[in-house]
Amino acid sequence: MSDPETSSAALAPWQRLPRRTLTIALSVLPLVALANVAVLVWSLGGIDLAGRLVAPGLLLVAAAIAFVPMLANSLRFALWGRFLGLGLGFRGGLKVVTGTMVTNSITPSAAGGMPIKMLFLLGEGVPARRAATLISLQTVEDTLVMTSLAALCLTLSGFQLVDFVARQPGLVNEIGTDLAILAAVAGGVLVLLAGLAAALAAGLLGERPRARAAALVARARDFGGHVVSDWLGVLRRGKGMALANLVLALAQWLARFSMAGIVLAAFGQDWHPALYWLLQYLVQSISSVVPTPGGAGGAEAGFLLLFAPFVAAGVLVAAMSTWRLIFFYLPLAGAALVFFLLQRGALGRRELGILQALRVVQSQQHQLRSAALGDRDGRREVGEFHPLLKMQRVEDRFEHRFCNHVARAEGDAVRISTLRRSVEGEEQALARRHRVGRHRGLLQHHLADQDGVR
Repeated sequence: MSDPETSSAALAPWQRLPRRTLTIALSVLPLVALANVAVLVWSLGGIDLAGRLVAPGLLLVAAAIAFVPMLANSLRFALWGRFLGLGLGFRGGLKVVTGTMVTNSITPSAAGGMPIKMLFLLGEGVPARRAATLISLQTVEDTLVMTSLAALCLTLSGFQLVDFVARQPGLVNEIGTDLAILAAVAGGVLVLLAGLAAALAAGLLGERPRARAAALVARARDFGGHVVSDWLGVLRRGKGMALANLVLALAQWLARFSMAGIVLAAFGQDWHPALYWLLQYLVQSISSVVPTPGGAGGAEAGFLLLFAPFVAAGVLVAAMSTWRLIFFYLPLAGAALVFFLLQRGALGRRELGILQALRVVQSQQHQLRSAALGDRDGRREVGEFHPLLKMQRVEDRFEHRFCNHVARAEGDAVRISTLRRSVEGEEQALARRHRVGRHRGLLQHHLADQDGVR
């Protein structure tokens, strides 16, 4: 299969953005994230945290663990990028991860992070199909690790969560109703998509939509074929890399969902690692479908709902606020700062590269000028710069030929336009002659009829 042009087509909207607008947008995102942190810290002013904390040192441990998922995810990007020959590196992976975190903080969580991550990968110069391969690899790893950890924690917790849910018939009924609604909506969407696909295939919506749909399907099939070929390459020679990334994914998700238990232990609550990991996973699942920026409101409500049966009422609200600060806003502030510094450094390196290229060009122009003037030093260096002079002459020759072709094309266009006008004039003249001949025949026939009457 030929390499599809999906990378250039997908990157085109990013490249069409005005550079100044893009720079302003990437600079505003960290400021908005830092403003969110400031608002949350201000809201904690009425809660006596110091009076309820038993082991403040554990909060420092939780704060350190909060940055483990960001670093582990960046390292996973770097390893897969190196395996696929993308040259992404740890710096590029860190920029993708931090940019996704900052953007997710001001966009609805229900929108998902994959499109945002895809956009940042394209911004780092990763081809579209390779970006899709990276995201699909991480998605499979995360699904495998999360499913295994959830089953393990459900078993190690002694099924306490199952017993709690069984004692709440109202909650069970509500969950069943929500699942039935989601299933009905999903089924309706699938039926609608199937009907639309059938209508397009039958040409009921017209030939033009049918042709566009066929082209889109062919392009998606080619795109998917290249992603599948990347996966086959991973299965053939990337088993060690996949194992290393699975270990990193395990560390990432263990650290991410262990912070609630550590925070509750800092408030003097009994630490149940498996149960609290599973509860925080459920809280995150609830907040991910809430249509608010960063899951705001959904995460807090989910924490209060799920942790209430297992945590003392006097520390529940304080623990929830502290957990939200450490789990979400602390790594968000770090990601905003890191992303801002990386973006600023990338702009500085780009400007430095442009200046260096200008200096090289100016130096070569000066040396060529001195060689062309025929001074003694220049004549000694003509042999050294002969390939460069030859390249310049070749470029001049091609430019001259191109100008000749353009002039010929313009002349042909003028001649074609003249011929078109001539043909149109002749067609109009023929039409007029035809109308005159027809009217003449009608007149002669009418005169003949009159003579016959007489």
